[in-house]
Amino acid sequence: MIKKYYQDFNEHVYIIKLKNGMQVHVLPKDDPYYSTYVELSVPYGALDLSYKLNNQSFETPYGTAHFLEHKMFAMPDGDAFMKFSSMGLDSNAMTSYNQTSYLFMATEHVMEGLDYLLEMVDTPFIHDENVESEKPIIAEELKMYLDDPNTMMHNQLMEQLYHHHPIRYDIGGTLDSIKDITSKTLNDIYHAYYVRSNRLIVIAGKVDLKAVQAYFKAYEQRYPNRDEKAVTRYPVEPKRVRVKSCVEKKDIGISKMMIGFKLQPKRLSPREQIKREMVMSIMINLLLGSSSSMYERLLAEGLINQNFSVGTYFEKKAECVILYAESNKMTTFKRIMTDFLLVSGETELKEDAFNRYLKVYMGQLIYALNNVEHKAYLYGKYFHMKSSLFDVVDMLKEVTLDDVKQSFKELKKTNMSLLLHKKA
Repeated sequence: MIKKYYQDFNEHVYIIKLKNGMQVHVLPKDDPYYSTYVELSVPYGALDLSYKLNNQSFETPYGTAHFLEHKMFAMPDGDAFMKFSSMGLDSNAMTSYNQTSYLFMATEHVMEGLDYLLEMVDTPFIHDENVESEKPIIAEELKMYLDDPNTMMHNQLMEQLYHHHPIRYDIGGTLDSIKDITSKTLNDIYHAYYVRSNRLIVIAGKVDLKAVQAYFKAYEQRYPNRDEKAVTRYPVEPKRVRVKSCVEKKDIGISKMMIGFKLQPKRLSPREQIKREMVMSIMINLLLGSSSSMYERLLAEGLINQNFSVGTYFEKKAECVILYAESNKMTTFKRIMTDFLLVSGETELKEDAFNRYLKVYMGQLIYALNNVEHKAYLYGKYFHMKSSLFDVVDMLKEVTLDDVKQSFKELKKTNMSLLLHKKA
């Protein structure tokens, strides 16, 4: 067992590396923490549609990762959710663009829950009948999201920004794509990505370290072999956006607009890539975040409402900045916003505002570490990015105002796409 201590956070991390390649990272917390959070994750998500394994190439339908997440809870003796519940454990799972996670929260029966979690992930009970019976369930879930106008608008903007990259599609896939998912598809994916050498287990909160260490020593003896894992392939994506502008009339109460900037991914080290994400997030929040002068102006002039938002997406081979607004004065808002984002906004990137926001950003990050669930999720996310959650604050300290100003130059008219749903 490897022991690390991060003095700035007063955090200990205990790392167990198994011969089969699986890693277990334990983040213990003493009283008054009475609960334990356990998360098993694999770096396989909605973007991993095309892959190569053992010199063979495979293509999978949109939504395969989300579909497999559903089917992992199928066990020969019934539904794994029910088993977790019978042990008094709160279990869940989630699929993102880049990873799939299986998790539970417990105040007791932690080791029993951990054993069952691994039994579940080690037992792919996937066959034609239960795959076909799952399709209507997932279709209903997709329809629920499709009924949300904002989700539909987001998906539409992604399709405007990207020609081929799978970020164009919803994580759950489409009503048509899930029809093409078969038991063979899912079993192939399981053996390609769910191999033990691709798994990370994070245990945070109240932990019996000796029990965990003994458990994985026995587990390693049962499963000593390291298997080859798949390599994801991505399509070549043009630099230009697919659609520059789209205006549609809708039966809605207020006009809605989304503006997206398609950024060009760079070949960077994991550390520099995380820093790049931070810089871009700081830049757009300095310009249009809730404490910015432009946000206050737009709100005061009635050009936006409280639903206004800005955000960044940094996924594998796809990066973008997205803005969402609702307005009854959309023509004026569009004119002001495009000028601000393409020309005049750089003047708002000032030293005092930058220093203030940096402190806020750092405070939010440190505060998040008090929540064991959020801490474990972030720890896994940065691990799969080949970095450490506890190094992120040091990376943040390296960010300069010049970095932020330079990132503003990546917002160009040539890589901008606009989507307007106009009130009919």
